[in-house]
Amino acid sequence: MRHYLPGMISILPLLLLACRGAPPPPARPPDLVLVVVDTLRADHLSLYGHPRATSPNLDAVGTEAVVFERALSHAGWTLPAMASILTGRLPSEHQATRDPTDPLRFNRMDPQIPTMASLLADQGYRTAAWVNNTYMAPEFALNKGFEVYDYEGSGAYDGRSAAATVQAALAWLAASDQPAFAFVHIMEPHYPYLPPPHLQRRFTGPGEPPVDLLFFSPAELSTTARWTKSFTPEQRAWIERLYDEEILAADESIGDLVAGLQSQGRWDHTVLAVTTDHGEELWDHGAFEHGHALYGELIRVPLVLRAPDLPARRVQHLVDHADLFQTLLAMADATAPAEAHGTDLRGILDPDRAVLSEDCLYGPPRVALTQGDQRLIVNLDTRVANLFRLDQGAQGDAKVLDDALANQLAPALLEAMTQQRGDLMLRTPAARTAPLTPQAIEQLRSLGYLSGE
Repeated sequence: MRHYLPGMISILPLLLLACRGAPPPPARPPDLVLVVVDTLRADHLSLYGHPRATSPNLDAVGTEAVVFERALSHAGWTLPAMASILTGRLPSEHQATRDPTDPLRFNRMDPQIPTMASLLADQGYRTAAWVNNTYMAPEFALNKGFEVYDYEGSGAYDGRSAAATVQAALAWLAASDQPAFAFVHIMEPHYPYLPPPHLQRRFTGPGEPPVDLLFFSPAELSTTARWTKSFTPEQRAWIERLYDEEILAADESIGDLVAGLQSQGRWDHTVLAVTTDHGEELWDHGAFEHGHALYGELIRVPLVLRAPDLPARRVQHLVDHADLFQTLLAMADATAPAEAHGTDLRGILDPDRAVLSEDCLYGPPRVALTQGDQRLIVNLDTRVANLFRLDQGAQGDAKVLDDALANQLAPALLEAMTQQRGDLMLRTPAARTAPLTPQAIEQLRSLGYLSGE
């Protein structure tokens, strides 16, 4: 006869279960933090080889991240570029663009298109955004899917700082115990270049500046004056260094964001992606600022992807913002719509990939296709195409190819462009004009995006 100690029978099933191995609790989905630094040229980051130490904090993140050397935006100005980041669609598809036939009309995004935020919300994520560019006003419908959409438009001389934006995002994250998607938009280094006092003169140096800090007057911020105003080589070099001080301000806030995620105990289960909507021309092709062209200095963007289970490396394959859309959704086990472009960046990348960029804020509408070391840019008004050979450093448009070689190479690029876009016709957006407030109109005018008439 067997004798059992009191309670032995009641614990035997637990012992047997422990021996067999209880199923582990489901893994918590990662937090997703997407940082978009407005108007940031990839080749002005020390992470990408710039000689000035403009990005020490992002450099540090890069040591444990995937750094994409050849990432491209789908547009050269904020509204269509941001909409592509959030939808994985081309500007001609989401239609958050400026009407090419009416320069005073801006279109809001197609409200039927799912966004990264709406798809993540369906997956159980809390979603919030802190945005500071007037082209991200709720009227443009980029707020779809965000539980919190903290918008503050910026004029030429005011706007929420990167430091304040990051602190607001960290406060929201600290109060969330659910999986979170935080979209953090930093306005620096958009013009005007006004770095905080403690960073001024870091790169510009001592002495009398060769040009005023506000080197355009409000009247000169009209499109023509902004492109045609003459600066000496010394002034241009100083302005570039001033731009780099603004980048340093943005990078400082990225460091604060990382430190905050670490102090909250979130870093080990956070996916951090850092990119920009577009770059900035610093007289590379004779002009200043952005929105007027699709050259490399305007559409090449930084892209840094850090996740706890991703090995650090540098990737040379051509990638784009639609890929980022697909990747962040996949990391959250969310399914992207079949109509979205792009591929999960954690998979095998196509070395022959072609990336399409389109839509301009000023001037004639253009479409660009980048493949390998070639970029084809088509003016949709004149139907004239220019073919460029890309340099290996900045991935800029270093050389217009001679006619014989261009005629040999262009047909294949035109075919690839047509396949991605459907055709090369001028697209007039559907009638979804964004009803801008008087304040938003004034902010856009102060930045030179609208004429003063």
